[in-house]
Amino acid sequence: MSPGRPVRALTLPMIVLADLGAVRLRQDDIDGAVASWGEFLDCADGIRSVKVRDAVHDMRARLYRLRAVPGVEALDERTAVEAARTV
Repeated sequence: MSPGRPVRALTLPMIVLADLGAVRLRQDDIDGAVASWGEFLDCADGIRSVKVRDAVHDMRARLYRLRAVPGVEALDERTAVEAARTV
């Protein structure tokens, strides 16, 4: 995290990436959703926030339905790690 920047200032752009993943999934762009969610997890690493926690739990629910798609299992494993951190 950048010195002097509050967590709130960093959380909003991350949440946009999580939301973008959900939008792409609704558009049947699974690869785009996985990419956006991967970027979200990259940015969220180490940040504790209710919004981040909620986004991770939402992602996990959506990823569960996609577990047969290549690349989704690895992303789901990353969300499991992040979910354990934000409890």
